[in-house]
Amino acid sequence: MQHTPECVHYYLKVHLVFLNKNMKGVKPLISPNVEIYKFPITAISSITNRVFGLGLTGAFTGTGLLGLAGINPFNEIDSNSQKMINYVVSFPLCYHTYGGIRHFIWDRYPKFLCNRFVGKSSVFLLASSVVTTIAINEMV
Repeated sequence: MQHTPECVHYYLKVHLVFLNKNMKGVKPLISPNVEIYKFPITAISSITNRVFGLGLTGAFTGTGLLGLAGINPFNEIDSNSQKMINYVVSFPLCYHTYGGIRHFIWDRYPKFLCNRFVGKSSVFLLASSVVTTIAINEMV
């Protein structure tokens, strides 16, 4: 039996009307796994690395375009604000750089890509980024 396009259209229209009338106030079902799932630290650090990379790209592109336009707002703000900006830029830069190094190590030595090491490497990534950020900004 072959269905004509008009028949299929009518069938879909009838079912959409039925669903609209009978599904008001009904929330979609969510798997219980979604509600109790806890992101592992490695997933959080990987997502953070990607977000920082995206933010740094936008920041560097924006400041580069401002520089091309001859605008340098960094010189016009007070030293406390400059120090804060240094921290805000240097932490994601260190984190993203160390995250990239970690991925190079995982690519070269897959034996480190196991549950025993990945969680520790995420904690080390965060700690080394904090220490490097403080060290860089205290030298400036």
